[in-house]
Amino acid sequence: MGESTESNPLAQAHATPFLREFLGGPLLSGLAQNSPQLLFKAIDAQLGMPGLPQSATGQTSLYTGRNAPAWLGRHLTGFANGSLRVLIEESGIFRQVLDRGGVPTHANLYSPAYFEAIEKRRIRYSVGTLVGLTAGVPFRMPEAYLRGEAISWDITGFSLTNRGVAAPMITEQEAGQRLAHIGSQHHLTLFECYLPDFAGHTQDMAQALEVLAMVDAFLASVIAHLSPDVTLVVSSDHGNIENLASKSHTLNPVPLLVVGPQAPAFQDIIDITGLTPQIIQAL
Repeated sequence: MGESTESNPLAQAHATPFLREFLGGPLLSGLAQNSPQLLFKAIDAQLGMPGLPQSATGQTSLYTGRNAPAWLGRHLTGFANGSLRVLIEESGIFRQVLDRGGVPTHANLYSPAYFEAIEKRRIRYSVGTLVGLTAGVPFRMPEAYLRGEAISWDITGFSLTNRGVAAPMITEQEAGQRLAHIGSQHHLTLFECYLPDFAGHTQDMAQALEVLAMVDAFLASVIAHLSPDVTLVVSSDHGNIENLASKSHTLNPVPLLVVGPQAPAFQDIIDITGLTPQIIQAL
């Protein structure tokens, strides 16, 4: 949630048209909404630690409710190390849901090539993957995607061929319908999208606006197809795309968007550690 500057694509008049109308203004510092079915506010991602927020500790904080950078003593970029895995195993949101008799699921598509790369140590597990893995929750594989029961991290699936998955692209509207449907079948559904982070690191305004348009259309569809008893929670582990003047992450607060009957319950959250405890309480 940054200021209105030339380097902030969210300040462009044509950026995120759905969210701009839905929330009554552009996604900039100071925007806030609070009603029985809608909450929008800025929340802290720095968590009292010096330095720029990073993905591994930020995602761990989001998905456990624990202050991961304070616990680790620093912000950690990229993937979870062994120390963070302890927090995830103890307090991961999927584990907490299972312990209370609920059914959690990833909406994201996973591929055999991903797990092969893990096995050959070409990549490491993301925090979100560890949340499911440590809780024993099955992953959605290409067969599920072809049945319309999974979503690619890039929303439309434009990168699937590069990841060894032979599957057609879908529209942002179809992806939104899929997420809304999956969400209606489970107590907790997690979908992760890294497009804004990647676009922010490129410092490419045209790419950033294209990505924001995709996310905007996707969220419009999710909200349009949301079941009346389902609450949608959208947030981030750190800032980035709102300042293309730098390749780095930012100290800016991140957005918290909550749509649905539980929206008022999230109004007192001040930082990203508040999401998991409130989701568990809502369930």
